[in-house]
Amino acid sequence: MFEKDIDIDYGVIIKNKVPILTMDSNWKTIFGNSNNKDINNYKNILNDLIKEQRELSRKLVQLKTKKKRLMAMILNLSNEINNRNNSKAVEKLDECQREIHSINEEIETYTFKLEMLPKEIRAANLSLLKATIKVAYKDIKSNQEELDSICSQIEELRGKLKNLIEAKHEKEEIVNKTYSFLHGILGSKEMERLDNELL
Repeated sequence: MFEKDIDIDYGVIIKNKVPILTMDSNWKTIFGNSNNKDINNYKNILNDLIKEQRELSRKLVQLKTKKKRLMAMILNLSNEINNRNNSKAVEKLDECQREIHSINEEIETYTFKLEMLPKEIRAANLSLLKATIKVAYKDIKSNQEELDSICSQIEELRGKLKNLIEAKHEKEEIVNKTYSFLHGILGSKEMERLDNELL
Protein backbone atom coordinates (compact mmCIF):
# COMPACT_ATOMS: atom_id res chain seq x y z
CA MET A 1 0.00 0.00 0.00
CA PHE A 2 2.78 2.47 0.88
CA GLU A 3 5.34 1.38 -1.72
CA LYS A 4 3.76 3.31 -4.61
CA ASP A 5 4.46 7.00 -5.05
CA ILE A 6 2.06 9.36 -3.28
CA ASP A 7 0.20 11.49 -5.81
CA ILE A 8 -0.46 14.97 -4.45
CA ASP A 9 -2.24 17.68 -6.40
CA TYR A 10 0.22 20.57 -6.54
CA GLY A 11 -2.74 22.98 -6.61
CA VAL A 12 -3.80 21.71 -3.20
CA ILE A 13 -0.31 22.43 -1.86
CA ILE A 14 -0.44 26.00 -3.20
CA LYS A 15 -4.03 26.52 -1.98
CA ASN A 16 -3.30 25.17 1.50
CA LYS A 17 -0.03 27.10 1.74
CA VAL A 18 1.99 24.07 2.83
CA PRO A 19 4.88 25.46 4.93
CA ILE A 20 8.51 24.47 4.64
CA LEU A 21 8.12 21.32 6.74
CA THR A 22 11.48 21.45 8.50
CA MET A 23 10.55 24.93 9.79
CA ASP A 24 7.05 23.94 10.92
CA SER A 25 6.82 23.34 14.69
CA ASN A 26 4.06 20.71 14.34
CA TRP A 27 6.04 18.76 11.74
CA LYS A 28 9.17 18.96 13.90
CA THR A 29 7.27 17.69 16.96
CA ILE A 30 5.74 14.71 15.11
CA PHE A 31 8.38 13.80 12.50
CA GLY A 32 11.52 15.76 13.40
CA ASN A 33 13.16 12.79 15.12
CA SER A 34 11.87 10.14 12.73
CA ASN A 35 14.27 7.32 11.92
CA ASN A 36 12.69 6.84 8.47
CA LYS A 37 15.48 7.04 5.87
CA ASP A 38 13.37 8.85 3.24
CA ILE A 39 12.23 11.51 5.71
CA ASN A 40 15.80 12.03 6.92
CA ASN A 41 17.17 12.13 3.37
CA TYR A 42 14.66 14.74 2.13
CA LYS A 43 14.92 16.68 5.40
CA ASN A 44 18.71 16.96 4.92
CA ILE A 45 18.34 17.96 1.26
CA LEU A 46 15.76 20.62 2.18
CA ASN A 47 17.84 21.97 5.08
CA ASP A 48 20.93 22.13 2.85
CA LEU A 49 19.01 24.10 0.20
CA ILE A 50 17.66 26.53 2.80
CA LYS A 51 21.15 26.93 4.25
CA GLU A 52 22.53 27.56 0.73
CA GLN A 53 19.78 30.15 0.12
CA ARG A 54 20.67 32.00 3.33
CA GLU A 55 24.38 31.84 2.56
CA LEU A 56 23.91 33.13 -1.01
CA SER A 57 21.68 35.97 0.24
CA ARG A 58 24.30 36.91 2.82
CA LYS A 59 27.08 36.85 0.17
CA LEU A 60 24.98 38.96 -2.20
CA VAL A 61 24.49 41.62 0.47
CA GLN A 62 28.25 41.64 1.12
CA LEU A 63 29.06 41.88 -2.59
CA LYS A 64 26.60 44.73 -3.15
CA THR A 65 28.04 46.60 -0.16
CA LYS A 66 31.57 46.07 -1.50
CA LYS A 67 30.44 47.22 -4.97
CA LYS A 68 28.99 50.44 -3.48
CA ARG A 69 32.29 51.17 -1.74
CA LEU A 70 34.20 50.55 -4.98
CA MET A 71 31.81 52.79 -6.94
CA ALA A 72 32.41 55.57 -4.41
CA MET A 73 36.17 54.98 -4.78
CA ILE A 74 35.87 55.17 -8.58
CA LEU A 75 34.12 58.53 -8.31
CA ASN A 76 36.87 59.82 -6.02
CA LEU A 77 39.59 58.40 -8.28
CA SER A 78 37.95 59.88 -11.39
CA ASN A 79 37.91 63.22 -9.64
CA GLU A 80 41.63 62.79 -8.78
CA ILE A 81 42.46 61.96 -12.41
CA ASN A 82 40.37 64.76 -13.92
CA ASN A 83 41.39 67.49 -11.48
CA ARG A 84 44.95 66.54 -10.46
CA ASN A 85 46.15 64.28 -13.28
CA ASN A 86 47.21 61.68 -10.69
CA SER A 87 48.85 58.67 -12.46
CA LYS A 88 48.59 56.41 -9.40
CA ALA A 89 44.84 57.08 -9.39
CA VAL A 90 44.65 55.69 -12.97
CA GLU A 91 46.16 52.38 -11.84
CA LYS A 92 43.87 52.28 -8.80
CA LEU A 93 40.87 53.11 -11.03
CA ASP A 94 41.70 50.21 -13.38
CA GLU A 95 42.04 47.89 -10.38
CA CYS A 96 38.67 49.02 -8.99
CA GLN A 97 36.99 48.55 -12.36
CA ARG A 98 38.41 45.01 -12.69
CA GLU A 99 37.19 44.25 -9.17
CA ILE A 100 33.71 45.62 -9.96
CA HIS A 101 33.61 43.51 -13.13
CA SER A 102 34.49 40.43 -11.05
CA ILE A 103 31.89 41.37 -8.41
CA ASN A 104 29.24 41.86 -11.11
CA GLU A 105 29.93 38.35 -12.42
CA GLU A 106 29.65 36.92 -8.89
CA ILE A 107 26.43 38.88 -8.26
CA GLU A 108 25.01 37.53 -11.53
CA THR A 109 25.96 33.95 -10.60
CA TYR A 110 24.54 34.21 -7.07
CA THR A 111 21.39 35.97 -8.29
CA PHE A 112 20.78 33.21 -10.85
CA LYS A 113 21.31 30.52 -8.18
CA LEU A 114 18.97 32.35 -5.79
CA GLU A 115 16.30 32.53 -8.49
CA MET A 116 16.55 28.75 -9.04
CA LEU A 117 16.59 27.78 -5.35
CA PRO A 118 12.90 28.40 -4.52
CA LYS A 119 11.90 25.83 -7.16
CA GLU A 120 14.43 23.33 -5.76
CA ILE A 121 13.22 24.04 -2.21
CA ARG A 122 9.58 23.49 -3.24
CA ALA A 123 10.52 20.21 -4.96
CA ALA A 124 12.47 19.00 -1.89
CA ASN A 125 9.61 20.08 0.39
CA LEU A 126 7.15 18.16 -1.80
CA SER A 127 9.35 15.05 -1.65
CA LEU A 128 9.57 15.42 2.13
CA LEU A 129 5.78 15.85 2.30
CA LYS A 130 5.26 12.64 0.29
CA ALA A 131 7.65 10.72 2.58
CA THR A 132 5.88 12.24 5.60
CA ILE A 133 2.46 11.16 4.29
CA LYS A 134 3.71 7.58 3.80
CA VAL A 135 5.05 7.42 7.36
CA ALA A 136 2.00 9.23 8.78
CA TYR A 137 -0.48 6.78 7.24
CA LYS A 138 1.63 3.82 8.27
CA ASP A 139 1.64 5.18 11.85
CA ILE A 140 -2.07 6.02 11.72
CA LYS A 141 -2.90 2.48 10.54
CA SER A 142 -0.70 0.89 13.22
CA ASN A 143 -2.04 3.13 15.99
CA GLN A 144 -5.64 2.62 14.83
CA GLU A 145 -5.18 -1.15 15.11
CA GLU A 146 -3.79 -0.72 18.64
CA LEU A 147 -6.61 1.70 19.46
CA ASP A 148 -9.22 -0.81 18.25
CA SER A 149 -7.63 -3.48 20.46
CA ILE A 150 -7.60 -1.09 23.46
CA CYS A 151 -11.26 -0.17 22.85
CA SER A 152 -12.18 -3.89 22.75
CA GLN A 153 -10.36 -4.44 26.03
CA ILE A 154 -12.14 -1.43 27.57
CA GLU A 155 -15.52 -2.81 26.45
CA GLU A 156 -14.63 -6.20 27.91
CA LEU A 157 -13.57 -4.57 31.19
CA ARG A 158 -16.77 -2.48 31.22
CA GLY A 159 -18.79 -5.70 30.92
CA LYS A 160 -16.83 -7.29 33.75
CA LEU A 161 -17.16 -4.13 35.86
CA LYS A 162 -20.93 -4.04 35.26
CA ASN A 163 -21.22 -7.70 36.35
CA LEU A 164 -19.05 -7.03 39.43
CA ILE A 165 -21.14 -3.98 40.39
CA GLU A 166 -24.33 -6.04 40.06
CA ALA A 167 -22.79 -8.82 42.18
CA LYS A 168 -21.67 -6.22 44.76
CA HIS A 169 -25.20 -4.79 44.98
CA GLU A 170 -26.67 -8.29 45.38
CA LYS A 171 -24.23 -9.17 48.17
CA GLU A 172 -24.84 -5.82 49.92
CA GLU A 173 -28.59 -6.41 49.74
CA ILE A 174 -28.25 -9.92 51.19
CA VAL A 175 -25.95 -8.65 53.99
CA ASN A 176 -28.33 -5.76 54.80
CA LYS A 177 -31.45 -7.97 54.77
CA THR A 178 -29.80 -10.63 56.92
CA TYR A 179 -28.43 -8.04 59.37
CA SER A 180 -31.81 -6.28 59.56
CA PHE A 181 -33.56 -9.60 60.22
CA LEU A 182 -31.18 -10.51 63.07
CA HIS A 183 -31.28 -6.95 64.44
CA GLY A 184 -35.08 -7.05 64.51
CA ILE A 185 -35.11 -10.34 66.39
CA LEU A 186 -32.15 -9.85 68.79
CA GLY A 187 -32.09 -6.08 69.33
CA SER A 188 -29.19 -3.66 69.13
CA LYS A 189 -27.42 -4.59 72.39
CA GLU A 190 -27.23 -8.31 71.56
CA MET A 191 -26.26 -7.51 67.94
CA GLU A 192 -23.41 -5.31 69.13
CA ARG A 193 -22.11 -8.13 71.36
CA LEU A 194 -22.38 -10.66 68.53
CA ASP A 195 -20.74 -8.21 66.08
CA ASN A 196 -17.72 -7.88 68.38
CA GLU A 197 -17.57 -11.62 68.89
CA LEU A 198 -18.26 -12.95 65.41
CA LEU A 199 -17.25 -10.26 62.88
